Amino acid sequence: MRLAGELLNQDVKVKIFLLEDGVDVGKENQAAKGKEYNLEELAKKLLAKDVPFVARSTCLNVCGISKEKLIDGVVEGRMSDLANLVKESDKVLTF
Repeated sequence: MRLAGELLNQDVKVKIFLLEDGVDVGKENQAAKGKEYNLEELAKKLLAKDVPFVARSTCLNVCGISKEKLIDGVVEGRMSDLANLVKESDKVLTF
């Protein structure tokens, strides 16, 4: 998330696709107490800069996260959306 912000500062186009437990990043009202970084705040800052966030719907279901629990602007997607994102990208980073 911090790397995404730095890339934006260098005029690099950024898109974020959340998979597996990473879909928690897209959840509203995260318990960030005691954590070094507030991922919800970082996500909202990136969304405010028009960075698209897509969370895989199957992973959301497995993690028990409904659409209503997502941060405004985070959308559900499928593996085909990730495949298209990869196909259209010059570079892909995975963490």
